[in-house]
Amino acid sequence: MELGAEFVHGRPDEILSLAAEGAVPLVPVKGHFRRKTNGKWVEAGHLIEKVDNLFAKLPAEEPDESFQYYLDRSGEDEEVKQQALRYVEGFHAADPSLISTRSLRRDSEAEEAIDGDHQYRIASGYANLVQTVADQVDRKFCDIVMNTTVREIVWRQGEVIARASKAEYLAPRAIITLPLGVLKTNSVVFSPELKEKQNAINLLEMGPVIRVSLCFQEKFWERDAEMADLSFLFTDDPQFPTWWTSNALPYPILTGWAAGPNARKHAGCTNDEIIQSAVQSLARIMEIAEPELRKQMTGSFTHDWQADPFSRGAYSYAAVGGMNAAQKLAEPVANTLYFAGEATNSDGYNGTVHGAIATGLRAAKELLQSLQGSKRKQA
Repeated sequence: MELGAEFVHGRPDEILSLAAEGAVPLVPVKGHFRRKTNGKWVEAGHLIEKVDNLFAKLPAEEPDESFQYYLDRSGEDEEVKQQALRYVEGFHAADPSLISTRSLRRDSEAEEAIDGDHQYRIASGYANLVQTVADQVDRKFCDIVMNTTVREIVWRQGEVIARASKAEYLAPRAIITLPLGVLKTNSVVFSPELKEKQNAINLLEMGPVIRVSLCFQEKFWERDAEMADLSFLFTDDPQFPTWWTSNALPYPILTGWAAGPNARKHAGCTNDEIIQSAVQSLARIMEIAEPELRKQMTGSFTHDWQADPFSRGAYSYAAVGGMNAAQKLAEPVANTLYFAGEATNSDGYNGTVHGAIATGLRAAKELLQSLQGSKRKQA
């Protein structure tokens, strides 16, 4: 059961190469989409085509603006606008009045470059990809310390101390991979402060997402012939508008997705309350009585990433004027602090696992080059 990342978007080398090394199987997402609007099942192919055309016209060189402003002056009909808003709020987990149109165009072009319209799953779960990375670590040269919360980073040029509650870790350099949400809340204190990073942090936003996976005795939805090969279900439900199956994997699981404003509606709710909301949503969408739906359930899982102190959100996006913010956030400080994580990806792959991996490789390369430069100076 995935509680965080689930999909592989396109064919990024960062994941494909790791999967090959670890013999981690990838399977394509299969099945068709269904849409329900105003309580009715609809064929929305023509609508999606209009939305695609709308995004194809996103400005590349004009002064930056919010997607909401771009949409308001687009001249499109209301149905197209609402579908476009649902996409930005759902897929990007973004506030349309904040997200940069130029960043949206960059992200779309980056996605096209790796066949982003094709999606895959790791059949054995993303944990196996993490294990592949861990297995590559030579333990003679590296310790992996678990369950140790860093509270403070004390640094000066050529020296970093990572302070946890019961231990300190000293090194000449450090790679910082704290999520944007953690950086924004200052829950890890930097001494001295990273004033040169503050503007970049302010121009990036952390998108909220709530996902719930409901497990069933069988794929009951397949009793309806039109749902037999279901992959994604898109609706205008106010609680959990998007759902998907495990196709082509055989598990009888439906996962609900509430992002952006739909996620904020669940702020402060307990896991049980979130799951209850998801069950109510699915019962409405499937037109099944809630007690009947619960009879078929065998389990339910969720995790509130906004409330998690180690993430404080799902993934990042650039606000208006923030096209270069990720690049600024990624810049090393005093040849001592290096920065990685999806929010530092300036190639259009923020919010993705492969984008995060790419930044880790980049930061490691920067650090090694710095060390080599220091050795040459000493020689």
